[in-house]
Amino acid sequence: MREPRVVVFICNWGAYSALETAGSKRLAYPANVYPIRVMCLGRLHTGLILKAFELGADGVLLLGCPPGECHYQFGNQRAEELFQQTKAIAHLLGIGDERLKLDWVGAGEGEAFVQKVTEFYEQVVNADSLIKPPSSPKFLRVPLSS
Repeated sequence: MREPRVVVFICNWGAYSALETAGSKRLAYPANVYPIRVMCLGRLHTGLILKAFELGADGVLLLGCPPGECHYQFGNQRAEELFQQTKAIAHLLGIGDERLKLDWVGAGEGEAFVQKVTEFYEQVVNADSLIKPPSSPKFLRVPLSS
C-alpha cells in the first residue's frame, strides 16, 4: 500500500513564510506532503480543494494567517466560510472530517508549521476513512451490439 499524500494550501504571507523559516532551519516534515502556495486562502474555491482529493490526495490541509493578521484583512473569515462549505460537500462525498482541516500559522513560525503539518499527516495516516483502491477495474468493457 502506498504512503498517503497530503496537499497543503498555504497562504503567501503567513504560512509560506513559516515554510521558508522551517527550510532555513532545516526542519523536516513528511516527504508525501505537497505545499501549494496561494496568495490568500480566502481566494480558494471549494472545487479546487475537492479537485485535490479527486487527483489522489488523501488529505488536504489549509494553512493561513492567524485571525487578525490577514494581509487582505478579510481573508481569514472568507477561508473559514469556504472551509465550512467544503467540509459539508466533502461529507456528502464520503470524505471523512479527519482528512480536511483548516489551521493557522504565523509568519516565521517554522516549528509550528512543521508540527501542524506532521500532526495532520499522522492523522491522515491513521484515518479509517481513507478510500482504498478498488480491486476490480474502474471501467468495464461492455461489447457494443451491432
